[in-house]
Amino acid sequence: MARRDRTTGLPRPKARESSTRTKSLSDRLRDESTIRVAIIGGAALLLVFVLGLMGWRWYDSNYRVPEKVIIRVGETERFRLKYYADRLYPYIQSVAQTGTSVAIAEQQLLRILEDEGLVRIIAAERGITVSDEEVTAEIAAQLGVSVGGAGSSFDTLYRQRLETLAMSNDHYRRWVEAQVYIDKLTDALVADLGETTEMVTLRAVVSASQADAQAAKERVEAGEDLGTVAQTVSTDLVSRQKDGLFDPEPPLLLPRAIQDAIEGKEAGTELFGPIQVQDNWWVFRLETRDPDATPSGTQKTQLGNVLLEDTVTAKRSEVTIRRNINASDIRWAEQNAR
Repeated sequence: MARRDRTTGLPRPKARESSTRTKSLSDRLRDESTIRVAIIGGAALLLVFVLGLMGWRWYDSNYRVPEKVIIRVGETERFRLKYYADRLYPYIQSVAQTGTSVAIAEQQLLRILEDEGLVRIIAAERGITVSDEEVTAEIAAQLGVSVGGAGSSFDTLYRQRLETLAMSNDHYRRWVEAQVYIDKLTDALVADLGETTEMVTLRAVVSASQADAQAAKERVEAGEDLGTVAQTVSTDLVSRQKDGLFDPEPPLLLPRAIQDAIEGKEAGTELFGPIQVQDNWWVFRLETRDPDATPSGTQKTQLGNVLLEDTVTAKRSEVTIRRNINASDIRWAEQNAR
């Protein structure tokens, strides 16, 4: 018979066997080893993730973003964000006195880079090239010294220029190369004109308002001499002293409204106007038209600039230009300019 409990007199329950046996030492060690491996593995994965993130950030900020092509002009010309950033600071400085905002300057620089790409395309079509020696010579001319090697004035001043602009040698030379291309193309366009070109001479009354210009015109139409009226009421002080006579100019250098008015017209007594020219109003007569006049050096330079602008504008309509730049790229350029 089963023994009875002394206090209750009831039979004692048999002790139950444990459902799980106590783990052996080797099992415990194996579990601890697995945990350690898991911890080390997790730490390693975390380290790889952190290093990968750091590497990506380095790659993103030092290569992917700065090396992004933001402008494509045709099939040959490419401009990267880093180059744009290097050009941004000096350009903003150059337009600071005009009151141009940074945002507008940023957009203007994009247009300038596109034009530089177009100039290179036009130059290539005309067989115009720029050598490394010509770029170096232009840099020396801008620095006001002769080309020299290590330790020379050229070397010292050039290093200072690069340091001031925080610009790489390659980027600075590319910038100067663009300037040389522009100068050589401009010279070629002027040479196409020959030694002589058409020049016209105007006699005009310049007025501050349309009403004043109309009043001057009515006086001339009533029989008064145009020169006499100009001498008394014209607001252009230089021509006023010469009875309203302006110096001969190539038509291309005249205001667009004046060019349009005299297009195909012969010199004579016909009175033009009032025509608005910027903030003024003109009443004028075409005094002479000389098809073989000799322009001055200044006029040739001005003609070259006009011809260059017209040529680039025409080429822009023929060449595909693609921009790939967003607000984030602009911020990067601002942060990395200079």
